[in-house]
Amino acid sequence: MFWADSIVDDFLAAYEEEAGKRKLILRDEKTLSGRPHVGSLRSFVMHAVLSDVLHSRGVDNVFYYEINDTDAFDSVPSYVDSSWSEHLGKRLKDVPSPDGKAENYAIYFANEYTEVLKDAKFNVEFYVSSERYEAGEYDKYIALALDNKDKIREIYKEVSGSQKDESWYPCQVICDGCGKIATTRVTGWDGEKVQYSCDAKLKYTQGCSHSGEKSPFGGNATMPWKVEWAAKFCVVKVDLEGAGKDHYAAGGSRHVSNRICEEVFDHKHPFDVRHEFILMEGSKMSSSSGVGATAVDLYQLLPRYLFRFMMIQKDVMKTINFSPDGDTIPVLFDQYDEACNDYFNGGEDVIEHKNRIFEFTHYYEDDIKKRNRFLPRFSQISFYSQMPHVDMEKRVEEMKGAELNDLDKEELELRVKYSEKWLETCSPEKYIYKLREDLPEECANLDEEQKGFLKLLAEYLEENPAATGHDVQTFIHDKKKELGFQPAVIFRAIYASLLGKDSGPKAGWLIEALDNQFLINRFKEAAK
Repeated sequence: MFWADSIVDDFLAAYEEEAGKRKLILRDEKTLSGRPHVGSLRSFVMHAVLSDVLHSRGVDNVFYYEINDTDAFDSVPSYVDSSWSEHLGKRLKDVPSPDGKAENYAIYFANEYTEVLKDAKFNVEFYVSSERYEAGEYDKYIALALDNKDKIREIYKEVSGSQKDESWYPCQVICDGCGKIATTRVTGWDGEKVQYSCDAKLKYTQGCSHSGEKSPFGGNATMPWKVEWAAKFCVVKVDLEGAGKDHYAAGGSRHVSNRICEEVFDHKHPFDVRHEFILMEGSKMSSSSGVGATAVDLYQLLPRYLFRFMMIQKDVMKTINFSPDGDTIPVLFDQYDEACNDYFNGGEDVIEHKNRIFEFTHYYEDDIKKRNRFLPRFSQISFYSQMPHVDMEKRVEEMKGAELNDLDKEELELRVKYSEKWLETCSPEKYIYKLREDLPEECANLDEEQKGFLKLLAEYLEENPAATGHDVQTFIHDKKKELGFQPAVIFRAIYASLLGKDSGPKAGWLIEALDNQFLINRFKEAAK
């Protein structure tokens, strides 16, 4: 079963009555501490796909995505000027935009992120965290948290073992002296105002020593994030909200927030969903440190449908390993091509969940039948795009065995575009095939057996000027058996004489893509 169908089945079993009476609400969020990395998309896409599956079953719902601009600015990314360190400790909303144009730091990074999400055609409604604070929607829960600080302390201790001092209050206000929020400490609460001191000394900033009192309402304060998370469940009236599996570990933050939601705020906590992460070569990515591919960078490497396919195809409890400078992108295209072929041409043996993955990859399209087109293999297109004087359309027509229609040509144009982009930016060396204009110096290391084979290959091309790549590949394998050549020996000779490398693309592709007379002259020269 498709992972999203399985989760929706469980969710509707728990929310059967609500589903028939009102619009169900799904929620997720992102703190804009820097350029959002691709890892942040795992949670977003999970919620977006669950929303789509609910819609496909006729269940009215909405997916809200919060742009969190009220967290503290706690580090300056490598790509932001170091002078921004003077703003450390302030809310992201109160930090100026790096380009001096956007409303603030958070909105600056939110703009490029949300543009990607919109272009990827996921159904979502965005909102900004501070707007709900300033509208007073959190006031009730701030007051409840302050009134029940001892109960919250007990929950922290019972669930996670965290010990909070008796003087601790689950609230931080904006300092009237320096504008920071991370360095303030509430020291008292009279039911209307809090007393506070800006005296915290953190690793990245410290308070200004100002003391005062103020109302914590109307956007003047926030709550510790486990308490705030519970308040968000209530404010947005969330029915389903998932999180990374680390939040669900024993004593984890989700368990703390769920209990605060129910025992302090008297509100049913949302349906829980866990997910795994996206790893960049085995390491979890961080947006504030600048480590890892950003969502924008990745999106620009992939066509929309492949971006969606990558994010949807794996069960949410399985890790996605992504390496743009490895085999990830060619393999993704191959996996998509297989899924597409199975969807349109597969028999009864095609597993239903694979078809569901394909359907939700293209859920945004009016007519999925338009995806039924010829799909030339990405690795072949990336190879041919590097060969001089190749008639790409003719080559692909030969692959198809028929003339290309308009949809085929559209797909070919797209794959040429993305193969060239991949080759220019991040493909591994093994996929880069630069034809040497002169005889490579590596040919000096060829032995007599290799030279003899190159001579035979040159003679074959002279006698068969119209030979196809398949014909050449057959000749190579026949001679290999007839003369007892080792495969690695003869293929190394071909690649050395043309590319100056020990390996390369399928030999038939390479030879078919090049001028016949050039090949004859080069192989004869290398055989001397």
